[in-house]
Amino acid sequence: MNSLLAIWRFRGLARAITERELRTRYTGSSLGPLWLVLQPLAMVLVYTLVFSQLMRARLPGIDSSFAYSVYLLTGVISWNLFLEIIQKSKNLFVEHGNLIKKVSFPRLVLYVPVVAVAGFNFLIMTILFLIFTLLVGMFPGKLILAAIPSLVLLTLMAVAMGVLLSSLQVFFRDIGQVIDILLQLLFWATPIVYPSSILPAAILRAIQWNPLVPLFSSLQTIFLEHRLPDFSTLWYPAAVTVVFGLLATYAYRRLYGAILDEL
Repeated sequence: MNSLLAIWRFRGLARAITERELRTRYTGSSLGPLWLVLQPLAMVLVYTLVFSQLMRARLPGIDSSFAYSVYLLTGVISWNLFLEIIQKSKNLFVEHGNLIKKVSFPRLVLYVPVVAVAGFNFLIMTILFLIFTLLVGMFPGKLILAAIPSLVLLTLMAVAMGVLLSSLQVFFRDIGQVIDILLQLLFWATPIVYPSSILPAAILRAIQWNPLVPLFSSLQTIFLEHRLPDFSTLWYPAAVTVVFGLLATYAYRRLYGAILDEL
């Protein structure tokens, strides 16, 4: 609670960093903020054209030429949210070393812009994706609200992992490289590009230990089958999120005093 109150007191700093991140991303470009829409729009169009028209990929049990595109975009957009938070968080203290040394403020404030920018990018992608589902007749309607628990858990898990990694990265700089490799493995261990129904039973049982699987399965159920997911499957990713949160809290509090000296 004290940390949350401290973040609220320094909300001006968080807002300033967030605005700087968004502005500097396209500073000097001719189209400026339009790239915020053009880049995700290009991704949606490419995935739709390649997989639904050129490759004519199909999902078993779903009679729609756009089903695989919806399946893929559901996973990729959510994965990008998860990935961006972790990637931006892991080097947070190192990148803001000068600010941390010069200004006294709660270090947790730095995570607010990370989540805000990632959430903003996710929102743009989601809006374009929902427009696409409307055009192809696969919009889930009010069921879209059922995606909130999975997305909240996905964000919290990424934040917890990001806080833990950023605290350790200050002292062990190789962690960033190791995490990049592990994230690639995690991506392919999650049914995003492929449906889980095509996997052999042994591999299917193995990937059930991946805490992201229930989250992505819930989202895919909503957008492809247009029905409520089984929320009882979310207890496992919720438990993993709590564990990462406790580890992150312990590492942050234990290493807080040494971080400044190491930077």
